[in-house]
Amino acid sequence: MSNKAKLVLGVTMSLALMFGFLHAIWPEFPISFKRLHIFGFNLLTGGSLILYYTQAKGVFTKQVQAYFALSLAYALSAAAGIYPVALALSIPLLLLVESVRIKRFSFFPWDFFKPGKVSEKFNQAALLCLSIGIVFASLVILNNEYLKLISYEKLTLEVFFLGYSFPVSLITMAIMFSFMTKEETKLTAILKEIGFWFVNLGVIVFFAFIIFGVFIAEMVISTTLFFTVFMIFFLFIRTAPKVQQKTFLVSGMMFLLLTALTGIFYILVYFFPAIETYKEFVLALHAMVALYGWNLSGLFIIIRWNDFPIKLNSILAISLHWAIVLILAPLGNYFLPLAALAMVSYVALLMIVFAGRANQKG
Repeated sequence: MSNKAKLVLGVTMSLALMFGFLHAIWPEFPISFKRLHIFGFNLLTGGSLILYYTQAKGVFTKQVQAYFALSLAYALSAAAGIYPVALALSIPLLLLVESVRIKRFSFFPWDFFKPGKVSEKFNQAALLCLSIGIVFASLVILNNEYLKLISYEKLTLEVFFLGYSFPVSLITMAIMFSFMTKEETKLTAILKEIGFWFVNLGVIVFFAFIIFGVFIAEMVISTTLFFTVFMIFFLFIRTAPKVQQKTFLVSGMMFLLLTALTGIFYILVYFFPAIETYKEFVLALHAMVALYGWNLSGLFIIIRWNDFPIKLNSILAISLHWAIVLILAPLGNYFLPLAALAMVSYVALLMIVFAGRANQKG
């Protein structure tokens, strides 16, 4: 990846985190900082890197550049509440993502139902999930702003816009499975397939239960997903070779397990009102760990895909990553000095990872 592309991504990712703090500091601003926070990381950075990884050309092709420009315009229009523009832009965005998916795989995802590389299945699932997210968000805009056919408490743009984080999570899974050894036992192959279906179907069903507020079902699915993630973590530890990327992905999986635990805790609030005092903070921590912990770990690998091993202190970089995600950023929503420190530390982390010299022992 060129230095110019890294700079664009670094600026976008930094602005995304900054908008998260501005939302807490200035919630009444006429443009939604919260939406820009979500879009900047998931739709712009995450979506662009999903296409970049899928095409595997080592550069931002014209398709990736077009996607980035369209998604930026989409983000700005949706954040400003200019919904006709957002709806119009969703059409070329959808066609662009689907053109990349169909060229790399097929129109119907037949590969999901055939024995094969699970990493490829996760890759296609990430693209398909991105397309579905664009469609569903458009349908919600049409319903809520114009047609008003369905009136439901959780049928909101904020809930559906959060769905853009799922494709980024799935592409990180694809990266993890790509490192697992190709020489596998029959049991390992079966467990990989189980991991693929449980993650994908579990996320879809879980999202549906969130919309309809079925809390017991949410608890069952979230617990099942936790044990599925733990199984995948075990497979990755056992089968992935000892390379520099593994260190970052192990850290990412630990973030994902923490994401699952904080999600379970958030659901428990509905059953044990006494712990509601911690609800807001746990939700903020959950979102931060998911986006800037687990998902960011995968995006780091994609951005430096052809450069590993890179010359950097992996343990130092990961320690800084954890300090930002677990301490500085969550508390930065309540204390402005910590928000500033989180931003400085985050930019430093991006510079460390992006600027490390390629093909060096690390």
